[in-house]
Amino acid sequence: MFTEINRDEFYKVADSLKRFKRAEIKDDQERSLIETLYTDLLPENQVYKMIFSDNTTFIVGRKGTGKSTIILRLESEYRKKDDYLPCYIDTKTVFESTKSEYHNLDYLKGRIPNEALEKYLIERSFIQRILKSIVKELDIKADSLLSKIANMIGLSKTNKVKQGVSNLYKKVENNEQLKSIELPVINEYVNSISGTDESENSSSSQQSGGMNVGLDSKGSNVGAKGTSSTSTSDKSKQIESWEKKFSGALLKVFQIKDIIDEVKEVLSILKIKKLVIFLDDFSEVDEVTIKNFVDVVLAPLNNWGDEFICFKVAAYPNRIHFGDIDKGKIDIIDLDFYNLYSNYDKNTMESLSLDFTKRLVSTRVKYFSTKSIDDFFDVTSSVTLDDYMELLFKASMNVPRIIGYILFYCHQTHISIGRKITTIAIDSAAQKYYEKVISSFFEVTSHSLLSFDEKVSELQQRELLSIFVGRLKQIRKQITTGELSGIVYQSEKTNPFTSHFNFSPNLEQFIRTLELNFFVSKYAEMSDRDGKKVSIYCLNYGLTLLENMRWGKPTGNDYRKYFIARPFGFDVIFEAFLRESKHILCINPECKKSYPYDQLQFLEFNKMRCVECQSQVQVKAISDGIKSELEKIDKAKLLPSLELGILHELNSFNGKMYARDLSEELDISSHLIAKRAERLDKYKGLIDRDRSEQLIKYSISKKAIEGYFNDRQ
Repeated sequence: MFTEINRDEFYKVADSLKRFKRAEIKDDQERSLIETLYTDLLPENQVYKMIFSDNTTFIVGRKGTGKSTIILRLESEYRKKDDYLPCYIDTKTVFESTKSEYHNLDYLKGRIPNEALEKYLIERSFIQRILKSIVKELDIKADSLLSKIANMIGLSKTNKVKQGVSNLYKKVENNEQLKSIELPVINEYVNSISGTDESENSSSSQQSGGMNVGLDSKGSNVGAKGTSSTSTSDKSKQIESWEKKFSGALLKVFQIKDIIDEVKEVLSILKIKKLVIFLDDFSEVDEVTIKNFVDVVLAPLNNWGDEFICFKVAAYPNRIHFGDIDKGKIDIIDLDFYNLYSNYDKNTMESLSLDFTKRLVSTRVKYFSTKSIDDFFDVTSSVTLDDYMELLFKASMNVPRIIGYILFYCHQTHISIGRKITTIAIDSAAQKYYEKVISSFFEVTSHSLLSFDEKVSELQQRELLSIFVGRLKQIRKQITTGELSGIVYQSEKTNPFTSHFNFSPNLEQFIRTLELNFFVSKYAEMSDRDGKKVSIYCLNYGLTLLENMRWGKPTGNDYRKYFIARPFGFDVIFEAFLRESKHILCINPECKKSYPYDQLQFLEFNKMRCVECQSQVQVKAISDGIKSELEKIDKAKLLPSLELGILHELNSFNGKMYARDLSEELDISSHLIAKRAERLDKYKGLIDRDRSEQLIKYSISKKAIEGYFNDRQ
């Protein structure tokens, strides 16, 4: 039915959709196709128009929702304007590189506690690289413009621009020049922290044999009667004090206000009215680093830039820090299904999502193929093209990258052997995507270098998901056996819908990890039968297929309240889980007071301070099963998340891959992939590198398969 050309054309359709961020699609002449292929989530390019403004904008959405595509489209448009300077920064790649390549500064050793120094150096290097990226873009723009307008602005202004850019480079790049600023700043904080420690410990010394803990200009300074070392509690307080000072110290070190003034001066000479800084993959950076970066760079540049500077930031939901940015003066655009369409009524939400899916796939097919979209789907009198688009929506929740993967798998099983795509093919692809991509999250977490407590907390989400699935399967059984006999269940009694559930909105914070990684998705908000507002969530479509459950609800107006039927209310389930799996513990090892979880609101009111000793309290995860599981893992096998991702991708592919292919799958630069892969080969023996050709090919080693994947084969 399909020629080889037709099959190749459809492969390009799927491949173009599943690519990550900057894997820009180009034609045979290496020209960008972003303007041709860009498909807006709303009709008439409404999302693009909202973001294409002079305001700082946060583009918020889960992985694959199109944040990077929108940034690419915006950047393309801004580059056409001579009076705009766009600057693209891949914050994830910069941060990952920084973690392994930051420079030790000998003059800081002994001044900042070793446990805090590494974090400071990483954040310092990260901010330094971001600022250098901005200055580099300014330098490129200045060179291109000066060659055109040098005669118009005169030699003196030309030299002033070049000198201004050169000064900016020195200001952010030269560590020796920064040292003269940094040492006094750090010494200032040494004295302030020492003073705090001495004040806090003068009272405690009377109760503990006269211990006195502080910091002098050389580092730790401990004096005690009857003891020779700082207590764990005092040490943790010192580190906490230092980490709180990082943003203030870095703000002074890099003299952001002066940098802004110099950037503005260069821009004004070049007749550039706006510097637009794109921060892609912003939320992939550690949360503390995000906070300090916003406080040190983003907020000051945005607030002090006199409208010369604006940001376009691609971020994940619930992983945004605004700092001193006035939220009333910026735009926040949500791309996820519910957040984007929630302003519309239910019918309009569904029609808009269906319209987007159809436009997205049609646009790609129209460009890459000589056939129409109908030719690739098994359209019959009983299954229309709209039915297929609706099924793609259910399987993807409108996420373009997931649509791309599902079509990619459909190409493998059907198009590549001349068969049209059927509903069964899409179901099979959705299940495969869940098993291959989504469910691997918990496997990566188990072997990652996260702290033990962080792992337990993340893996508890797996337990919560299992509880959700178990309860929904129980409801399914109750409906089929007649135990639940309400009228609303009768039309589909033999194969009931049990994919959605509801709970109080204040509980949403406890499933953020599940939602961010597509195990569940927010679907709607409604008032339940008691008039209380509830959030409605759905399980991943592929997961429901795996568990032999039916996704959605019966059609017709009689079933509009199906999702808020009492059996689907999960508040009690949530509360029982939190009661059994979380407790609140004082971090002071000399106190360790434990609080039941139901006292969280009181403790939040008390600024999360222990009522006994006023130390910080933290929510801790409790799970003997997970702890036992983690304790069995060989500590030598623990790896950074990126390196685990490389191994998982190579294992799934079951063949040799180039760095560029891994780059597209893992959303990281091919240069960084190559460096990490080399390390995994040389020092761990987990990757085989085939260097028989000009470009290295990578494959997973037998050692890695036996060590990380044999238990699930």
